[in-house]
This record gives sequence, structure tokens and C-alpha cells, in this order.
Amino acid sequence: MGKKFKGIGCPCVTPFDEEESLDLAKLRELVDFLINSEINAIIPASNCGESYSLTDIEYHQLIDTVIDQVNNDVPIYVGLPTESNTHILSIAKYATEAGVDGLVLYPPRIPSLTIQELVTHFEFISSKVDSNLLVVNDPDHCKLDLSVELISKISKFDNVVGLVELSSVFKKIPQISAQVSDGFLVYTGRGLLVPQAIKEGGVEGAIVPSANVVPNLLCELYEAYNVEVKDRFEEIQTMLIPLEIGLKLGSFPAAIKASLNMLGVNVGNPRSPISSLSEKDLEKLRNILIGAGCIRPTITEEETESTNSGKESKKDSAKKKTT
Repeated sequence: MGKKFKGIGCPCVTPFDEEESLDLAKLRELVDFLINSEINAIIPASNCGESYSLTDIEYHQLIDTVIDQVNNDVPIYVGLPTESNTHILSIAKYATEAGVDGLVLYPPRIPSLTIQELVTHFEFISSKVDSNLLVVNDPDHCKLDLSVELISKISKFDNVVGLVELSSVFKKIPQISAQVSDGFLVYTGRGLLVPQAIKEGGVEGAIVPSANVVPNLLCELYEAYNVEVKDRFEEIQTMLIPLEIGLKLGSFPAAIKASLNMLGVNVGNPRSPISSLSEKDLEKLRNILIGAGCIRPTITEEETESTNSGKESKKDSAKKKTT
């Protein structure tokens, strides 16, 4: 079995070029950016990585490139496809033989699926793979929400070592952490819940799309809690809130990719039919990134801000004299 991990895992985006072909050179640059930012694990071919658009050849190229570039620095968990058991097991076999540390199993997006069918699906796949397996509870897309009791049952399936919980109900997270056995890894998959989940949820970390953009801040948040640097934890928590909201602009993962491009980590645009952000949304996102300290404003913007601050100071002085 491969390595497990605690801390922040990044479901990394998939870079495409202008013709929407897989850009492996940019993928290597993204991997370097994440590792240099001290990310704890890399998860290629996730929903954030537009895995639904990948051919099998692209899937294999993605896996091979990430393994080569990571070079055993951090664990790699590959997101599996969702549409058929045959395809899931084919990619799982390739990834396992290539040497990844684990796999991420998402629920099928079948409108009429029942809870029992979902649990049976997880049990079947877990019995057929020979690798660490993280299962994902994703009620927004699957339209089914696994109960704490069912998650506890799934945690005992072969090879299942952890859960990515995407429910927006925070109180469920500490209940899961308390119910499952020691050694079973629980991660939140909701960016806005990361600080609270780390502080009060008993999780081993988080696997969130924002880790593409601010891996350093999320890793520092996790470490700040563990070493009890309360002030810094709260400071980062405050910085992350507007960022997480801004990363929801447009269709997912358009804002994630736009943010990385602004940071100078060029990953291209989303694959069709997902559109790039509008100019209006790009400006909103840019201002959010400036506010979070991710990018610097232009000289013109700094001058405007300085002028506005000067005007406000004069107004305050005038008010005081009048008073």
C-alpha cells in the first residue's frame, strides 16, 4: 500500500493549451508550484481537474507525468472516473501499477441511484482495487447524502482508508470523526469549512480546490492550529473567506484556473463547454486576490488607492476642525 497523508491535499486542475489539448509541460510547472508551496498531497484527475473530459490516453499521460514530476516528494491520489465500473477499474489498475499511493472514488452521478446502491457500489470497487482508497460523499452532485452510520460501515470495506466529506453541514464532520475507527482519515472537501473542521471537526486535513491557488496559506493554517498559533490561525481564516467565495465565480473550475493564470502559473482555460470568466468576474476575482495578498496591485491602482486615502484623510481633518 502507498503512503497516507495528513494536512492539505490539492485536487489539482488539468492544464490545457489554446487548442484544448493536454499541456503536460504546464502540468509539470503546476506540480512544482504546489510542492514548493509545501502541499501535503496531490490529487490529479479530480472533478476540479475536469476528469470527465479526459480520454483514457490523456488519463494515462496525466498519471505518468504527475508521478514523474512529484518524484516521491508527496503522496499522489488519483481521482477515478464515475460513469462505469469497467472504466473505473481500468483506470484504477493503470494508476496502481504506475505507482500512485491511492485512489479517490466519487459517487456515480445517476439520478435514480439509491443509498443502498451507492453503498454497494463503494463496496464492490473497494474489493476490486489493490490500493488505498478515499471515498467521497458528495450530496450536491450525487443527490444522496451518506449518513454517519453508513460512512462508519463503508470505513470497514477493503482498502478504504478515508473519506472526503463534501456535505455543507458542519456538525456532521465531528460526528463522523468520532464514529470511525482510529486510523481512518477524514477530510473536509468544503473550502469555507476548512478552518472550523481543522479546529473542531477532528479531521486529518482538507482536500479543497482552493489549494490550487493558496496552498501555502492552507498549509500554514493547518500548521498554525497544530502548533497553537491562535492569532495567525484567525488571521488566515479571515483572509480565506472572501477568497473561497470568489473562487465560485463562473462555472467550476473557471475561477480556479483564472486565479492560477493571474498568479503566473499558467494552466490555460477550462475545456469546452465550460467558459472562461467574463471580464466583470475577472476583475472581481483580481480584486479578491489583491485583498488576500496573492497578487500585487498595479502602480496605477496603488496611486489611485493612495489618492483616495489622502482624500479621506483631508475629509477627516476638515470634520475635526469643524467640530
